[in-house]
Amino acid sequence: MLLDFALPDHERKLIPEGRVSGSMPWVIAIMTFLTVLAAAAGLVLANAALQGGADLARQVTVQIIEPDPAARTAQRDTVANMLRSEAGVTEVAPVPDARVRELLSPWLGSDVIDAEIPVPSLIDITLDEPANESVLTALAAKIRKLAPSAKLDSQASWMAPFSNLMNSLLLLTGGILLLLLLATATSVMIAIRSALNTHRETIEIMHMMGGTDLQAARLFQRRMALDALFGGVVGFILASAIIWLLSLQFSAAGTSLLTGASMPWYGWIILALIPLAVMGLAMLIARRTVISALKKIL
Repeated sequence: MLLDFALPDHERKLIPEGRVSGSMPWVIAIMTFLTVLAAAAGLVLANAALQGGADLARQVTVQIIEPDPAARTAQRDTVANMLRSEAGVTEVAPVPDARVRELLSPWLGSDVIDAEIPVPSLIDITLDEPANESVLTALAAKIRKLAPSAKLDSQASWMAPFSNLMNSLLLLTGGILLLLLLATATSVMIAIRSALNTHRETIEIMHMMGGTDLQAARLFQRRMALDALFGGVVGFILASAIIWLLSLQFSAAGTSLLTGASMPWYGWIILALIPLAVMGLAMLIARRTVISALKKIL
């Protein structure tokens, strides 16, 4: 069996199990540490993109561009009252004119805004679910009956570059994970070949006494499994401590830019499976490397 630890005592003694004393457990610990951190970053990015995208898809802003201040205010109030009774709209929040001026003043200057540029009236809308194009078109038609100059702006549209950035970062994270797993597999292969050369005489004696390649492979497989398990657990504990410390700093920052940048509950389950996956990969590589090498040298 691939995951067979139950070897007789006399077989275990044929190849000493270095475990902590060797370098391989610490190499695997470093690889697992980096893999867990990369996986955690990918999970946090995916969670942030998922939550942020869903929230933005539900946010819509109405702009009423009317030169006459009195007419503009009346249209804003009329549209807001209509939207409050509209099905699918969960929240309607007219933005005060003073707040709009405050948002525009860094670019246009407060003097120019007050004297020459009419400030549009804004209404922030929150829908009960992400709106598609047909829903927005129907809602815009109803609003324009009350305010002909009104424009409907979905916040998801101007966040498209951010979504593209998040997707690129996720792809980069996935590539890093694959490279780390490849580096781990290569390290295991080199370690197994080195161990084969060290214990070559022992294996030759086993073959003369009727031993098979599979029996020899089980010895190296078990040794590598113990090394990988120890290294994986150490790497996972260290990485978990780093993730926990960073999560505390994110919580202390308390900024809206970090909304959704947290580890989902299922993320910890995925991270906890990484040391087991590394151990399984190490055992599989050890088994295949030993069997392939023995066919060539014996």
